[in-house]
Amino acid sequence: MEDEKKYILFRVFRNEEDMKFFTDVFDDCGIDYTIENPKADSNDVLSSAYGVQVAEDAMQYKFMLMVAEDDFERSQSELRSHIADYFGNAGSEENTLLNEFSDDELLDVIKKPDEWAVEDIVMAQTLLDKRGKHVSDEVVDAYRQKRLEEVRQPKFGGYGTIIIGYIFAFLGGIIGIFLAASLLGKKQLFNGEKVVMYDRKTRINAIVYLIISIVVVIAGTVFLIMKL
Repeated sequence: MEDEKKYILFRVFRNEEDMKFFTDVFDDCGIDYTIENPKADSNDVLSSAYGVQVAEDAMQYKFMLMVAEDDFERSQSELRSHIADYFGNAGSEENTLLNEFSDDELLDVIKKPDEWAVEDIVMAQTLLDKRGKHVSDEVVDAYRQKRLEEVRQPKFGGYGTIIIGYIFAFLGGIIGIFLAASLLGKKQLFNGEKVVMYDRKTRINAIVYLIISIVVVIAGTVFLIMKL
């Protein structure tokens, strides 16, 4: 039986018009994608995806553009190329907020593709070129790879979080389970790759108080049943 193709979140949109440029590029380049509507159970997907700020109004997004996992890197490359051509032909950079950025700030945009959309990075590169500060595609790719290595690194959850986890594990159980699950989760990087968010020490502690939490919940449930 053939494995089912996996699609991962590329971008969210408020309306179809904003999404059309992306889908037109993907259609022209033969990139496999699908469009889904965010549902209540999509919050975890939205919160872990690159470039999506999830707030109380997260569900204002109406469309989730999902790209086949195998096509994710190529989709970004094709978009960069098409957006560069579009900006070059349209000269639309004159109205962008990035035009107010200094050279160093524009370079910082290029260096952090996890914090900026692909069109912002291309625009920053275009504006620097117009200012006589040429940044080649090879340099952009080098910055991209360097940033990728940085954001891949798992972080330490902090002793405070670990202590709180044990407290909730022994006292609450259920809260400890949810906290442990959040520390054991993964995040999606800007290249579509998924990696663990926290380091080995944090995850080991999370597993320990996940087990404690489950035992506490079971013990509490048994106690309540026996009291009936």
